[in-house]
Amino acid sequence: MKPEDILAKHGLSRTSIRTKLIQILAEAHEALSSKEIEQQLDDNVDRVTIYRTIKLFEDKGLIHKIVVDEQSTKYRLIRENKSTDHPHFHCIKCDKVVCLPDTPLPCCDLPQGFRVSTQNTIIEGTCQKCNK
Repeated sequence: MKPEDILAKHGLSRTSIRTKLIQILAEAHEALSSKEIEQQLDDNVDRVTIYRTIKLFEDKGLIHKIVVDEQSTKYRLIRENKSTDHPHFHCIKCDKVVCLPDTPLPCCDLPQGFRVSTQNTIIEGTCQKCNK
């Protein structure tokens, strides 16, 4: 799906920053931090505009936010028919974060009356590239 179609599907007007940000996230093979996104944009794009666009995309359900730790947050474009409720792998050497949508989340028995609304599972280790 083209960036323009994704924006239209979510009721958002097409701007150059929105189109480019979707394109960057769509072409990425892993989740990206706001800094990594910023590095791929033109120098004349205001940092505040980038953060506002990321927040808008998150609110509209275009991207999901992956909190790795207190200092690191990454973003990934939500693929059609894919849930955001899945574990993520974080490489402790290169800082890459990869979604694991086909890996089941660990289950835990909650006390009676408790209900899970979200679950964040980060698996840490070293990726295949860093293990070479």
